[in-house]
Amino acid sequence: MKKILLIAALAIGFTSQAQLPANSPAPDFTVTDLNGNTHHLNDYLAQGKTVILDISAAWCGPCWAYHNSGSLDDVYETFGQGGSDEVVVLFVEGDSVTPVEMLYGTGTDEYGRVPQGNWVENTPYPIIDSGLIADLYEITYFPTVYRICPDGIVNEIGSASATSIRNGINSNCVTTPLVGLSNFPHSNATEFRSCVNSGALVTKVRNLGTNTMTSATIVLKENGNPIETKNWTGNTTQFNTATITFTSATLTPGATYVAEVTSVNGGSPLHPEQAIGDIAVNLAQVATSTELTLNIFTDEYPEEIKWRVKNGAGTVIANGGPYEGENSTMITETFSVPAGTADDCYRFELQDTYGDGWGIGATQHGVQIFNGDALIFEKFTNDAFTTLPVLAAFKTQVVLGVGEFDSNAFAIYPNPSNGLFNIRTTSSATILVSDLTGKTVYSGSNINDGAVLDLTALQTGMYIAKVKTATTETVEKLIIK
Repeated sequence: MKKILLIAALAIGFTSQAQLPANSPAPDFTVTDLNGNTHHLNDYLAQGKTVILDISAAWCGPCWAYHNSGSLDDVYETFGQGGSDEVVVLFVEGDSVTPVEMLYGTGTDEYGRVPQGNWVENTPYPIIDSGLIADLYEITYFPTVYRICPDGIVNEIGSASATSIRNGINSNCVTTPLVGLSNFPHSNATEFRSCVNSGALVTKVRNLGTNTMTSATIVLKENGNPIETKNWTGNTTQFNTATITFTSATLTPGATYVAEVTSVNGGSPLHPEQAIGDIAVNLAQVATSTELTLNIFTDEYPEEIKWRVKNGAGTVIANGGPYEGENSTMITETFSVPAGTADDCYRFELQDTYGDGWGIGATQHGVQIFNGDALIFEKFTNDAFTTLPVLAAFKTQVVLGVGEFDSNAFAIYPNPSNGLFNIRTTSSATILVSDLTGKTVYSGSNINDGAVLDLTALQTGMYIAKVKTATTETVEKLIIK
């Protein structure tokens, strides 16, 4: 359904034009980008630069997919102003009826079409809002990507990869290959999710340099402090990515983790600021209730949206969708997780029956899960997908069934308290207290009747106490007020 609407929208704008023929002289233009900078095509060509034009529309799905592929980012960072300054990369909003706010991910055009997302955010090269260029180059479909050589000859190159663009320029536009930059590692942000407070963090280093990356030193930092140094060797050519896995370690909830490339091929990175990659560490939060609330933020096509929850064994324990009715809205549902006798780790899967994800529309798209009033999981996305799995979305901890707890054998009181809890027990107890992220904040053994559990050093809030005695094993919620 989405594809049909897209084709119809294209026909509205371009029924009277024909695409610019191959090997044509490039029509000159002078335009201003969103930041107020002027771009004159013939000036760039006179400087011996090749110009790459991505002529797209903010509402166009294939345009958004190519934009997010990162191909033009790589070309710009390597050969553009971000690199050796041999190539100019320009993004052109080519639909004259598209208001400029759609480039920022908001608003609609006169046909009711909505933006695919925020085109400006994280785009390093200039963005131009100009239907003039689309008219000059006789655009008949979006996206249309052109290569304009320094001799002024223009050819369409399709949604080309960075490697293809580089090779095309070297073969058709210049007498000597593009110089680029020699040792240029670019660290990408990565994510780590787990139901336990330990694991092996991963970073991805993309080689934007002309030299093959054969060795690198990468330092893993927690809150700015080095905790591991990795000496990597391999064979990663330009525009390819090396995956570096660190040693499994205990992780601190709430800490900031980065991986920094301090050397490559025996030398310093040319742009050290781009050699630092964030690692988002998301440790699953505990669902202390068996009844959870799910908020689904739909896109323009709720009838294509589905979801499901799987336990650690891969069994589906809850699902929902598709949905009918108003689009781009919030739908609230509840679902249950079983009260188990063992810890479990759950994954959440977003699904789209059409296969282009939850990305159509200017509103946020995704899900939130609440345990009572506490937000324990959220995932928002504009990505294209049929199924988007999120591992370690949330977890449950041991909850014993009715009759397994002998209140005469053990008790913690008062609860809530100011952090001091009295212990009543008929036998020696072991107590393990964790916060809602699963981090252990107290552990004690050989705790006897009449003891006082002192948790006054902890912040106010809810904690989970696992208690084991000779006759009792239970989990209790402790509240510090």
